[in-house]
Amino acid sequence: MEERLETPLVHKVLTSPLGRLFHSRLFERFKTSAVDTEFRVLRARAAADLAGTDIDTFLDELGVTGPVDDSFAEKIGDALTSHADARSEYKRVAAEWDDLFWGDSESTLDERTRLEKERREAGTRWVSPQKTFKFLTKNGLVEIVDFDVPDPSAATDRWGSRSAEDVYGPPENHPDIETSRTMRGPGTREYLVRFPSPSQYVDDTAYARVYEPFETLTDQSLPTLVFGTGLAMACDAIEYWTEEEYVGRSLAPRGYRIVLPIPPWHGRREIPGSYTGEPYLARMPESAVELYATQATEIAVLTEWARSCGAPTVGVGGISLGGIVTTLVASHADTWPTECRPDFAVPVAASARVDDLLFDSSLTEILGVTDALQAAGWTAETMDNLGHLLRAPDSAGIDPQRIYPVGGLRDEMTHYQPTKRVFEEWGVPTSNFTEWDCGHFGVLLRVMRTQQFQHLLTTLLDAPRQSAGLDATARL
Repeated sequence: MEERLETPLVHKVLTSPLGRLFHSRLFERFKTSAVDTEFRVLRARAAADLAGTDIDTFLDELGVTGPVDDSFAEKIGDALTSHADARSEYKRVAAEWDDLFWGDSESTLDERTRLEKERREAGTRWVSPQKTFKFLTKNGLVEIVDFDVPDPSAATDRWGSRSAEDVYGPPENHPDIETSRTMRGPGTREYLVRFPSPSQYVDDTAYARVYEPFETLTDQSLPTLVFGTGLAMACDAIEYWTEEEYVGRSLAPRGYRIVLPIPPWHGRREIPGSYTGEPYLARMPESAVELYATQATEIAVLTEWARSCGAPTVGVGGISLGGIVTTLVASHADTWPTECRPDFAVPVAASARVDDLLFDSSLTEILGVTDALQAAGWTAETMDNLGHLLRAPDSAGIDPQRIYPVGGLRDEMTHYQPTKRVFEEWGVPTSNFTEWDCGHFGVLLRVMRTQQFQHLLTTLLDAPRQSAGLDATARL
């Protein structure tokens, strides 16, 4: 029997008729209330990665200064031992994976696909240890983020005089892109690409996962979508990555190439001692500028690469964090070389005013970002010194007719209404907007479950130079 990667059961349930039960305000409140616990578990996991099985080092990493009783310490010790075993197993499998996919070792497609399953199963046990560390979240022992917020004056000195055109300008270099060997997905041919990040702010290797029809010929031209994921996604380090399913594996078998970039500090790019995405939260607002600018330039590189592969169309999109980056790409791509510019943009659950969002968002409040900024001396006035780097400009950097926003009318996390006004000021046609009466998590459910979103993407990929606005309300 052929080895193939499978769509996880949880995604099948969410996209089945049963998934309609989650289309409610009650589910939105439940998901929002769970954010606190989920992120505290991630913080404990990051501390455990550094501490190994040493209880004192673990508590020190968490900033715990007071004593803990013997029975609780014993429970912590058991959790650390279990976690250290899971981490060691993942590292072992990942090393073998790197050898088969990037190295010179000979292997078959079935062998590589089987190893990919093993790697992602091991990654889930290591990266998402909800059962292992959840008990620590009930007594206030674990903070959500290990903050290191910069001083407002120092940050202003560094960024205040820098123009948005400089920060979000074209890549300074065009690195060579390395392609991994392939694996077999559910109707897909999947592989990784990697290259030295061209960013002036992040010094590491950029990765993206690519999905194509399984029977793709190497010289076949495929319309391509580069789609950014949300905050704290471990991406392909774990078994279930939402964007992989509702974008990558949903569209690729229909004849498209889907490229899912791994954001800085996420997934394969995680920094030891920090959980996936934590540096973005910890060093606000500087980290926001660094991540947005870095991923934008990496999208430019990936767009150029897709065109070099013969793609007749290359679009960019993204949800939540990926939607913010998409908005900034759509803002500044006119300064990039033609081959790096996307043909269209689909920002989903995005924000065009991140400087406001940092002080007025249910998510930044839950995660403690707003309080940490204020404790470090940040105010709306001092944030305005970096505002030109954290908000979209007055005009678009690509044709507004080719921008297709998607949002939730009750989104209190990224504030859809102010963002909508920015797009309207750009001249985005009313017919280009896709809107649902839901909050932030409701948008994710609907892009996963509805044919409306899939139809929007495939129509854009199939009609790259259509000048009139697309009726995004059309349904299959």
